[in-house]
Amino acid sequence: MGVGATMQSLAEILSSDSGSLVLGLAALVAMAAPFVDRYFIRRRRLAFRVLYNSKIGLSPIDLHDGENGSAQADPQLERTARLLSRMSVVVIRIRNTGGFDIAPDDFEIPLSFTFGSRIVWDARVSDATDDGLRRHVREGLEFFTRDTPQPVESAKLSRVRALLPKRLAGVPAPEAPEWHGVRLARLSLKRKEKFKLVIVLRESGDDDGEISKEIEHHARLAAGRIKDDRKQRRFGWPVITTAVGVLLTGALLATLLVSWSRPSGETALCATGKLSVEGSSAFVPIIGGIAAEYHGQCDGAAITTRATGSVTGVRALAPLDAAGKDGLAVLSDGRSGEAGPELAAKAVAVIVYSLVVNRAAGVDRLTTQQVKDIFSGRVRNWDQLRPGPSVPIGIVGRGQESGTRKTFEQKVLGGAEDRLTSDSCRKPERDPAAATTRCERGTTAEVLTEIAAVPGAIGYADVPAAKAAAARDQQVGVVQLDGHYPDVTTIDAGYRFWTVEYLYTKGVPANESVLKAFLDYLASATARAELQDAGYTPCVAKDGLLDPLCTRPDI
Repeated sequence: MGVGATMQSLAEILSSDSGSLVLGLAALVAMAAPFVDRYFIRRRRLAFRVLYNSKIGLSPIDLHDGENGSAQADPQLERTARLLSRMSVVVIRIRNTGGFDIAPDDFEIPLSFTFGSRIVWDARVSDATDDGLRRHVREGLEFFTRDTPQPVESAKLSRVRALLPKRLAGVPAPEAPEWHGVRLARLSLKRKEKFKLVIVLRESGDDDGEISKEIEHHARLAAGRIKDDRKQRRFGWPVITTAVGVLLTGALLATLLVSWSRPSGETALCATGKLSVEGSSAFVPIIGGIAAEYHGQCDGAAITTRATGSVTGVRALAPLDAAGKDGLAVLSDGRSGEAGPELAAKAVAVIVYSLVVNRAAGVDRLTTQQVKDIFSGRVRNWDQLRPGPSVPIGIVGRGQESGTRKTFEQKVLGGAEDRLTSDSCRKPERDPAAATTRCERGTTAEVLTEIAAVPGAIGYADVPAAKAAAARDQQVGVVQLDGHYPDVTTIDAGYRFWTVEYLYTKGVPANESVLKAFLDYLASATARAELQDAGYTPCVAKDGLLDPLCTRPDI
């Protein structure tokens, strides 16, 4: 969407008698935003800066000084020169620049660094605020390959010192993994604490040439921000405030232009009538919010929402006749196997799910195989998966009408969930001889309520709902799957528990219907913003094209 289209969209929203008041409030919000961001939203701040990134530069001879430049050099000295010519050192300073302490649980994704094609040989912690911090960082320092994270053992920290003498003497050194990055696991920093990370690297391959300078970081800090000090802002808040003022002035001018160019009484994207949106309990709440926004602009439309489950919703849509088909739309988590050729599917958003546990379970990460063992009953107690006290496993699942359950069975279990053994979720009263207590609940909210109430319980929910439950109840924890955090950014890395949310209709709706107008509204900037704010990735991008995740053949 270009600048002109953006201005016009703002104009449509602000073209009312209270437009000036809205613009004034928007300006106030723009000026207050940095303070709210720093002290209420992203209260924790971590900064890093690459202080040094260059070759070691200790070659005792020049290997490229003509044909006979090193002819008389000692062979061992020449080997030393060739080894050092491919090695480099990176020094990174890391510090807590915020007003709050940072704890390990504050990291949704731990801080890590990768160095392009360069291979990590050694890493040290230097210039820490105190010895306690140095030990803490060193104990949590991990090397990892491109595929699988590996904890660093003490012997690996001395890799250069152990292998270098053998390489210099011409003795073949023992093979070791090629580490491509370092991770600061379980990192905690008090206010103003800092340290330096010194990494020794070697360019992969034996070809001579320039040493690469590439450095990338990967991290996510809950309620916080991670900043590269090298990327300082060029503009202060006065300039930004002026820019916002210019933008709001442009919006006001666009409002006037739209008012002059549009015929009197014209209402964009509006229709009169009733529409019911049913289906997925995970997605109905956000659609309800978007429907309320639409109703605020088009008061002649009455849109109601109801969580019935994906499968039940599609079954209700299929038998509708031509007279009633435009009065119902159905949300389905993933493509529905119940949908016949007469139903049309519109991709709405990417929906990512997470395994969720009661914190008494004592785990925050599981593998796919462990999840299969739990839901099949082969693993019945959490002490089978981690050291610690005995805590029986209780499974809180969804009913067969649930699209979330269907996605879980297809993407994680690779088969159907086990039988129902409990109504209360506390004991297997349906089958007292059952090894595992497994109950079912009809909505995502009910599943999360039971997980919070039952020690050792495990279930699943969409990520926005799971994170909201974890934020308000300390008994609820979100779980990594196969080492991946549940997030849209980890899908390409291998996170499997996700799908696309579809809105099904009975054929193509009539042009004058509320259903047709609401489908168009779902692709608007306002609806996209609602989806993003709720934690979902819209399928329709700003340019009107589908997000690549929404076009994959396996969803």
